[in-house]
Amino acid sequence: MAAILITLGLAACTTPASNTSGGHKESPARVEAIPGKDVKKVTLTEQAARRVGIATVTIGAVQTAPPVGPTPSPVGPSPSAGTPATVVPYSAVLYDPNGVAWVYTVPQPLTYVREKVVVATVGGARGTDAFLAQAPPAGTSIVTTGVIELWGAELGVGK
Repeated sequence: MAAILITLGLAACTTPASNTSGGHKESPARVEAIPGKDVKKVTLTEQAARRVGIATVTIGAVQTAPPVGPTPSPVGPSPSAGTPATVVPYSAVLYDPNGVAWVYTVPQPLTYVREKVVVATVGGARGTDAFLAQAPPAGTSIVTTGVIELWGAELGVGK
């Protein structure tokens, strides 16, 4: 009985969402299949993107120098001198249950698409950089904060 009262009390403390569409509440995320791909496109409302705290970075040019850090990376061998690698924040990388690495690209505002990458090593001065042997092209925006929330939306978690 106490659990029911607590639940009802919590429900009473919530603020109802504004309803400007005549009884239809807008979903914070729209997920759409992409023809010919195994991944889906996730589109967030502006409010949802703010709540999740989506942050992005633009991928720079491929670097040819090996990563520099105080200790060798435990994730894999360091690329040798002259090996091309794209450097992104490690927070942008998502690993699926099979160990496949992904990043979320931003093909248009508030729209996110998961793309497979290959991580060569993790390192940098603080160990916060991922050196990618396979990555989206330079100039592509990728998500660095909110990655796991996008994956959850894409997979339908919480529906």
